[in-house]
Amino acid sequence: MFGRSVARMKSFLLDDGQDKRAEAHDRKFIGIDANVDLPMHKPIAELGPGELFGEMTCRTFQPRSATVVAREPCVMVEMLRVILDMLVGTRQISEASKSMSKALKAPTFKGTSFKAQMDEKYRQRSLETHLRSVPLFASVGDEFLKYLKEKVELVSYNQNDVICREGEEADAFYLIRSGMVRVSQAMPGGEMVRTYLSRGDFFGEIGLLHAINRIATCAALDAVDVVKVPAAEFNLMLEKFPGVRAQLEPVADARMAATRGRVAPAGLRLDDYLNQGLFEAQNLLLIDLDNCTRCDACVQACAKAHDGISRLLRDGLRYDHFLVATACRSCRDPLCMTQCPVGSIRRKENLEIIIEDWCIGCGKCAELCPYGNINMHPLEVTKEVRTEVKSPNPNIPPTVKIEKKKSTTYKANTCDLCTQLSVPSCVYACPHDAAKRVDPQRFFGDALEMQNKLFDDEWTPARRYETHHTH
Repeated sequence: MFGRSVARMKSFLLDDGQDKRAEAHDRKFIGIDANVDLPMHKPIAELGPGELFGEMTCRTFQPRSATVVAREPCVMVEMLRVILDMLVGTRQISEASKSMSKALKAPTFKGTSFKAQMDEKYRQRSLETHLRSVPLFASVGDEFLKYLKEKVELVSYNQNDVICREGEEADAFYLIRSGMVRVSQAMPGGEMVRTYLSRGDFFGEIGLLHAINRIATCAALDAVDVVKVPAAEFNLMLEKFPGVRAQLEPVADARMAATRGRVAPAGLRLDDYLNQGLFEAQNLLLIDLDNCTRCDACVQACAKAHDGISRLLRDGLRYDHFLVATACRSCRDPLCMTQCPVGSIRRKENLEIIIEDWCIGCGKCAELCPYGNINMHPLEVTKEVRTEVKSPNPNIPPTVKIEKKKSTTYKANTCDLCTQLSVPSCVYACPHDAAKRVDPQRFFGDALEMQNKLFDDEWTPARRYETHHTH
C-alpha cells in the first residue's frame, strides 16, 4: 500500500544493535520472526515476533531511550515516521503554529485496532522509562517504582489547557514527559508569568509538601504529556524514601521565596519570549543589533559555504536588542518533519537537519515550518528522453532517438549549523561579534532567575550560554 520508500524488510544477526541511542530517530520496527532485548544499563524488556518498538521517539522527537539487541537472527519491518503518524492519527498542533502554517493536516486511519494497540503500549513504556530516568527517583527502589507505575497515570493536555489552577486543592504531583508548561500567578490588573517548565521538570510539590492550596496556575503552552502522581502515593513515597523529600524541599522553598513580594521588573518581556515561540527553540541565531552594522557578512559567508545559496536571512522577529534571524531554530517539536511523504528530512543528535538526496521537492516541510526557515530552491537537472522513431519502411524496425533535456526541480534547504566546521560560517564571519548561536533557555536564563537578578539589577546574559561566538 505504501511502497518500498516508506517500509522495508531488514535482517539482523545475533547481538546486532538495531535501535541505537541517538540513531534512526525517524524509523520504527516490527519484529517478524525472532526475539530481541531492550537493555537500558540492564535488560528491561524482551520483545518477540509481532512486537513493536521505536515508536516513542517517532512520536516525541526525543532521543532513543534504549538500545535494542537481537538475541538471535531475525527479520524486521522498518517503516518511516510518516506512516506511523498516519496509522496513529493526527497530532494536536498549537494554535500559534496553525496561524503561521496553513498546511497542518495529515491523513489518518481513525478507529483502527493498530492505533488502540499503539496507544496502550506507548503509555506503558513511557511510564516505565520516564520513572526510571528521572533523577528525583534515584533513591527509590525498583520494587516501589513498579508499585508506583501501577498507581500513576499518563495524562495529555492540548495547548492552553489548565493542568492545575491557583487556589485549588493540591491533589497530585506532576512530572513533565514532553512539551512546555507555563507557570503564572494572578496579579492586580492581570496575570504574571513566573516561569516555564519543560521535559524532565516537575511541579505541584509545594502544595503537597506544605499542605496548602496551589500557589500558581500551570497551563500547557503546547501539546503536553505529564506523569500524574496522586497525593496519597506521593506522600507514601516521601515517607519511605527520605532522599526524595531532601531533594524536593530546597526546590519548593526556593520557588516559594521567588513568589513573595515580587513584581515584574521593567524591561522583562517574558510574554514576548513565549508569544514569539522562542521557548520552543534549542539553537537560535541571534544578531546583537547594538553591534551589527548591517554589512551582510554573515549572509555572504553562509552563501559561500553552501554553493552560493544562503540559508539565512538577516531579518526576523526582535527580542530585546537582538534580531532573531530567519534560520533554523532546532525546534523541540519540529513540525517540518511530520508530513514528508518520502521521509527525506530528519535531525541528527547534534541538531543538524539533514535533507536527503531523495527529496522530491513537494515543499511540505517549508509549508509546515511556522518561522519560514526552510526554503525551496530550484535545481536544473538533465534527463534522457527516449523517443521511438518509426521508419517509413515497415520492414525496418523503429529506432530510438535519445535526447538530453533540461528541466527544473526543487529541493528543500535549511540551516545545517555548519556542523562540519568548528564554528558556523555566519558567526565566524561577523567582524563585530554581533552574530551568536545560542541555547535560548540558557542564554536568557530561567525566568525565575531572571526576575530575581533583574530585581536586584545584577543579571546580564553570560557568554558561557552561547553555543558559538566569534572570538
